Amino acid sequence: MSFEQKPFLILFAVVFVWWWLVRRRERSTVALLLGASLLFYAYNHWFLLPILLAYCVVNWFVARRLEHTSRPRLWMWLGVGFNLLVLCYYKYTPLLVNSVAELLPGVLPTLPANAFERWSIPYGISFYAFTGIAYMVDVYRKTTVAEPSFWRYALSACFFPHLVAGPILRPNEFLDKVRPGQLPTQPEAIGEAGWLIARGFFKKLVIADRIGVTIDPFFAHVNDPTTAGVWALPYVWLYALQIYFDFSAYTDMARGFGMLFGYRWPENFDRPYLAASITDFWRRWHMTLSRFLRDYVYIPLGGNRKGTFRTHLNLMLTMLLGGLWHGASWSFLVWGGLHGAFLILHRLGSASPLAAWLNSRTGFVSYVWHALAVFITFHCVCLAWCFFRLTNFAESLACVRKWVECDSAKMWTGPWTEPAVWLALVLYAMLTLSVELLRKWALKSEGDRQAAAFGAVWGVRFSTLALAALLAPVGANAAFIYFQF
Repeated sequence: MSFEQKPFLILFAVVFVWWWLVRRRERSTVALLLGASLLFYAYNHWFLLPILLAYCVVNWFVARRLEHTSRPRLWMWLGVGFNLLVLCYYKYTPLLVNSVAELLPGVLPTLPANAFERWSIPYGISFYAFTGIAYMVDVYRKTTVAEPSFWRYALSACFFPHLVAGPILRPNEFLDKVRPGQLPTQPEAIGEAGWLIARGFFKKLVIADRIGVTIDPFFAHVNDPTTAGVWALPYVWLYALQIYFDFSAYTDMARGFGMLFGYRWPENFDRPYLAASITDFWRRWHMTLSRFLRDYVYIPLGGNRKGTFRTHLNLMLTMLLGGLWHGASWSFLVWGGLHGAFLILHRLGSASPLAAWLNSRTGFVSYVWHALAVFITFHCVCLAWCFFRLTNFAESLACVRKWVECDSAKMWTGPWTEPAVWLALVLYAMLTLSVELLRKWALKSEGDRQAAAFGAVWGVRFSTLALAALLAPVGANAAFIYFQF
């Protein structure tokens, strides 16, 4: 079940009305929201429900034991090991078996091409595995306390807005708010929640799905004669925009739906393609994953406390693990390795006299240098996206090669020049700017003018939602990209 589908919208409407009626009775609220979350996850995939429940039981039990055992480290590793082993089994078995069969043909019998055709990865397993790991490690570190009630913990782990694709939440960001006496009884910032939901629908239906319809044929045949001479770079630019709008749309809607039930969660994106370095990019892109990798992988490995070589090694290992977290393909490892290399190069470059001189400039030179840094960073990210989008290594290399090897007669033709895509981006920019300007006007105004300004803000928000329904491309019903992770 996905946020933009009718079954979810019906489920949400029913659950929200019911929640409004029982919201002051904590047991009823926990039971309602947990039941709705399990139904949301099990819709069309009921056979995956035992896996989610097993994670909840093990993580809850281990966290309880951590507070009542003389060997907390052992229990912590048992809990983390369970989360990682189950995750690796479902996510990486086909990759490992196929790799061993290819490299060591005598070890395994020849596998048919469709050996793993029916193999399915549970939706959102990477996200709820990482959320569980963060919870147990925080209990071990004594930065939070274990939740005595299994049902309340299960609600924090399974709550439908963040279950399948995040954001990856810490206990103080959600679990603490479902403890006794802490359950919200009122929505949080209804206006902001409505805007996030409307903006998310627009990003997904009007922009991300439309870009997908435009660029998917190229990537499906990137290494075929049918795309010979085609300039690949515009399609990579559009893919960079697609994955941003698709994933940030999910996060916007998740945060918006969470707010309607009274929960405020952290932002996950902060204009990442305006970053002036790869380090800055990872402070802006998928921020809850970035901080997870920092706090639970990079720092435990030693961070930057053990010299330059170990710092660079820790950065590379962290990004390689971050790449593998995304999917069962060696190309994801390449994607992570490229980001690790870019981070290391940025650290080395930042320590040079030239960087110090450029960063000390002001005025025109400063603006030019910043613009150049943004341009370089964006194209480094795009280079890595080629290996993220195309999990076949030969196709990834073909895509990169076609950045420069192309027919000049085909450079400014093809689906990427479709006006509807670029008009959708312009319309989104206009709507976003209108909401921001009207909101600032409303905050500065008084009396009737303020009422009119806030009315205009609501008008733009509702218009955004209506436009999302009207302008969505016909026949496009693509799942969120990060559902596969």
